[in-house]
Amino acid sequence: MRRSYAVIWRAGDGPIRPGKLVLGPSSFKLETGVPGGRSTTAGIRYADLASVEIAPSAERLHGRPTTLVRRSKHEPITIAALDSPGSAHEIAEGLAREVSRAGTS
Repeated sequence: MRRSYAVIWRAGDGPIRPGKLVLGPSSFKLETGVPGGRSTTAGIRYADLASVEIAPSAERLHGRPTTLVRRSKHEPITIAALDSPGSAHEIAEGLAREVSRAGTS
């Protein structure tokens, strides 16, 4: 499984942001930036996630298959891969696997 993906993502009802999702050992990062501009990184610990699932059609980002990440104490994050439709399932499976590992450690 890959460890990084080109994505668009949104926290709660906020703006849709282009960027990159990077799966790490205890958290994942959502990196956003523009060429020649400032970049931002949001780090989210797997232990802070409540659930991970494929979002229903009504919650897709720009019509793309979308992963819905529910967090315990924060607004949910929706993530859509830009490279291939199957990547949404790959991201959801990878995040769910890491959440499961975080819960057993």
